[in-house]
Amino acid sequence: MISRVSRKRFSLVNFAVIPLFPLILYQIVRLTVQNQDFLVEQAKRQHNLLIQIEPERGAILDRNFKELATNLNVPSIYAVPREIKEKERAKLVNQLTGILNLPPVFLDERFSRAKDFVWLKRRASFTEADEIREMGSRNIGIQYEPKRFYPNGKMLSNTIGFCDVDNVGLEGLELVYQDHLKGRLGFRRTKRDARGREIVALEEELVPAVDGSDLVLTIDQYIQHVTEQALDRAFERWQAKGAVAVVMNPKTGEILALSSRPSFDLNELMESQAGDRRNRAITDMFEPGSVFKIVTIAAALNEGKVTLQDRINCEQGEWRARRSRVVHDVHPYGELMVADVLIHSSNIGTVKIAMRLGEQKFYQYIRKFGFGEKTGIDFPGEAAGILRPVGQWSKFSITSIPYGQEVAATAIQMLRAISVFANGGRLVRPYLLREVRDRQDVVLLKNRPHVSEPILEPDVVQSMGELLEHAVSEGTGKKAIIDGIRVAGKTGTAQKLEPDGRYSHRHFVGSFIGYAPADDPLLAMMVAIDDPKPSYYGGTVAAPVFQEVIERSLLYLGRVPREGGTGRIKKVFVRASGSEPQLPKSPPRDFQGASLQVR
Repeated sequence: MISRVSRKRFSLVNFAVIPLFPLILYQIVRLTVQNQDFLVEQAKRQHNLLIQIEPERGAILDRNFKELATNLNVPSIYAVPREIKEKERAKLVNQLTGILNLPPVFLDERFSRAKDFVWLKRRASFTEADEIREMGSRNIGIQYEPKRFYPNGKMLSNTIGFCDVDNVGLEGLELVYQDHLKGRLGFRRTKRDARGREIVALEEELVPAVDGSDLVLTIDQYIQHVTEQALDRAFERWQAKGAVAVVMNPKTGEILALSSRPSFDLNELMESQAGDRRNRAITDMFEPGSVFKIVTIAAALNEGKVTLQDRINCEQGEWRARRSRVVHDVHPYGELMVADVLIHSSNIGTVKIAMRLGEQKFYQYIRKFGFGEKTGIDFPGEAAGILRPVGQWSKFSITSIPYGQEVAATAIQMLRAISVFANGGRLVRPYLLREVRDRQDVVLLKNRPHVSEPILEPDVVQSMGELLEHAVSEGTGKKAIIDGIRVAGKTGTAQKLEPDGRYSHRHFVGSFIGYAPADDPLLAMMVAIDDPKPSYYGGTVAAPVFQEVIERSLLYLGRVPREGGTGRIKKVFVRASGSEPQLPKSPPRDFQGASLQVR
């Protein structure tokens, strides 16, 4: 049968279709020419996938490569809100509120986003991740991310610092060396399908991540451990407001232990208080009290204003200096030789020695010992201390500063000052970072000692060392004695200031600084106990901490005490004939042959 097409119908169809061709042509031109760049870019965004590859943050190690900070892969919970149907949203919110302990409002807001990926909880617990798996939801997933982990909890926490949820350093060494620790991001360029799924076979480019470098500290984990143990006992026994202890190699400035109390657990950061995270040894200033007398006596000896045999009238414990200013001693003394002024810690004798030196010269020596300026330690927030120029001193300042009033210092400054007598009269720069190593154990950065030219004459250094030994063996520092090891040091008991500016008779800082073995110094230490009760003398509250830490540390380093030795010495200002037997000069590990480099 022959089909016939109606001419009328044919004309009608042509009339309807022909006008569409210009529209089609316009659309072709618009898509291929006019909007080509926009559409190509949109297609790239939809189908090209750039996946960032996170680097692993570098570890923080002690000097013997024991881990102080490392990383763990922990679960993070995410959602795909675009795929969540309205009817199942309420059920998911209810379930996740109980599992993840998140507010329903927060979850509901996340689920309302028109996205393929949103975080619900970063760095969740493994228990939470197990419960998420049991839910069996296609739209709630788990992705593992690295989280900073501190194997020793509280150990060195005030120094190591911590990171945020994205592993970016916020405080302490984690912040200072962020650029070394963070590494470099890598990425993959690949394709994805219409549902946003990666097409692995179409990967175009791969740039691996570069893991962060490791920090090797000067800290020795064992010495840090015994320091924290001893400081904790003192902190609790004396019901103190705060406490610090720092151990250093006096010849190089390497910090071997640094402890601050109160402290906190690095793995329980959210439970800590801001004040507990402060590194008090570096950020907190206090009037040093009697430990500052080492500067006064050393300066006068170096300038020849006194000799060890000179006799000073200590006025039986009370002396009116410059008419209205009365200086007191804890115990009444008559005439004392200069050596005994330091050994028995006479305020009156020390002030009279400083007056012989003169204000300007005394100030210059205080500056030589590094007070009034930062030590340069590689740690944020270091305080410079307080030392007013001579032009701002009152007429009574020369009667206060010689025994540590009207001047403020940090524990690290005081430790650096005592080290001058342990290393031949030089000022060292304390430091915490020993070296930076990449993952192939290539050393990228290495710190070396920065040591000044001698600030004291050799005979003055020797005399002060002997005086400091005697201050321990027969003076106020007897509780720092280590049998068989010669110890040099000085106690301090400083009055704190009341809110009205007057010196308190109830609140004190008890301290001790010293080094050992005195005949071949290996370790120097500063201990300060803030507001101890009921006792507050440095020789009582701080010296025992020094004794315990240094004795255990020297044994660990291979320094065995002499059999039958007491650590005591003869009178130094009446020179004895002969010489003391010397301790073995063979410190183990990297302590052997530590040389001074003058910068």
